[in-house]
Amino acid sequence: MLTHPSRLALLLLCSAPFASAQGIYAKAIEKAHKVADQESYGGQVSFSDGIAKFLDLSLTEAAATVPPPFVMSAGFTKLAEPLRAAGKGAAADALTGILNKLVTDAVPQAVEAIRGATGTVALDDLASLRSNRNALLDTLRKGVEPKIKEQLRPLLKQAAESAGLPAAMDAFIAVSGAKIPDTKVALTALQDQAMNQALDHVFKYLERQERAYRSDPAQANDPFVKAAFNMLR
Repeated sequence: MLTHPSRLALLLLCSAPFASAQGIYAKAIEKAHKVADQESYGGQVSFSDGIAKFLDLSLTEAAATVPPPFVMSAGFTKLAEPLRAAGKGAAADALTGILNKLVTDAVPQAVEAIRGATGTVALDDLASLRSNRNALLDTLRKGVEPKIKEQLRPLLKQAAESAGLPAAMDAFIAVSGAKIPDTKVALTALQDQAMNQALDHVFKYLERQERAYRSDPAQANDPFVKAAFNMLR
């Protein structure tokens, strides 16, 4: 006769030595959930496999989303608005359009960079991953973001040059009279901002998914994802 998963969970918890209760508690809960998942899905579900599936599916979804427009600086807006009001906003509009496209095109690049880096971060400490509603993504982002930025910077620079960003910036400076001491530094700053906005967009999408599945694992269509988030409750 099979023991009910909830009763098995209680037995596992009661057998944990008090001296190392926190670590054994997490392992006991995970084991109990695995037994329940085995009964529900016809096979034992690994927490790490479920999280990997969650990231893979969510990243695929994130790649298809459209990020917010590039956030122009207050200084740019101050120069651009009078030009547009005077019917001379073509240069400002061209620059804005290129920057918006850079952010949009950087999203799938950011997704693939994150996907490739997920295996470099350990995401199997249940105790720490239960600490807050975005503990999973907080851990992932902290572990991979610096390396991902190094990977994306040359791609953004190449994309900016191909899109004509340097020429568009020169045209805007000429028509607006903007005082920019070093245009190379300014171009790098714009490219970095586009990269950061794309990364923020992807990570925020993943964070929303994490919060939703933590609140209700049944929202997940994939059984492995559902099982993993049941283990985090």
